Amino acid sequence: MWQHARTDQEIVQDVVDFSVGWLEERRYTLGVSVNMAAWAATMRQAPGMSLVNPTYDPHHSFLSPKNSFWLDVRAGSHTVGMIAGRLFATDDYLEVKRSMRLWYDPPRPEHGRLAISAPPGMPTICGKVAHEGGLWVHPQHRKRGLSTILPHLVRALCLREWDIDWLTGATMRKIGESGIASWGYGMSHVQPCFEGWFPVTQTYERLYIAYMDRRELIAGLDLDAVAGLLSNSDKQSLHPSLRVQEG
Repeated sequence: MWQHARTDQEIVQDVVDFSVGWLEERRYTLGVSVNMAAWAATMRQAPGMSLVNPTYDPHHSFLSPKNSFWLDVRAGSHTVGMIAGRLFATDDYLEVKRSMRLWYDPPRPEHGRLAISAPPGMPTICGKVAHEGGLWVHPQHRKRGLSTILPHLVRALCLREWDIDWLTGATMRKIGESGIASWGYGMSHVQPCFEGWFPVTQTYERLYIAYMDRRELIAGLDLDAVAGLLSNSDKQSLHPSLRVQEG
């Protein structure tokens, strides 16, 4: 028999439904909010965090319900997991990073420009680009699959709400070199793009760019692909010394 070719919208809805059910089975509750000030305030109080990612902080970037949202996973009344999404419309995503607009919008003149290099073989990332980040899971709830479910759910919602062309992320050396962005978060490409003084952390850093085009994004949202990554969830951990959230 001929099988029905599933549309992008059906694939996205399957992931949303699966993720909500997965969370409910584990007695987590999910909130979706466009109040980014609440994300920043919650992150400032999160155990082990000394610096809040300015990409999703309205104190540092122009944010609105049209270009940003976050997911709040709770156990009882306590937030135990978070991730955020942000939309950029651009002719060149790397220029958004070089100008520092990814982190500070508008950019701060004292930061200058970041010497981002395009990794070998990376295509021009342009159009409607969603950037995921601000991922945090409470230490007592790690290695349970939240750091797999949350990235996939935020991607599905970015695709549904913004009809994006690309999905991107940014990571520091520890996460970039560990491979977690690939085998844990499900990113198709994770490559180094910068090494030097990073104004956000005020330290010497090696940055990685993570990205996937729309075709790769849809393939990664297939429930079989998500299930395969969840089988690795007991291996996942967010490095305890990490002070800036992914993205």
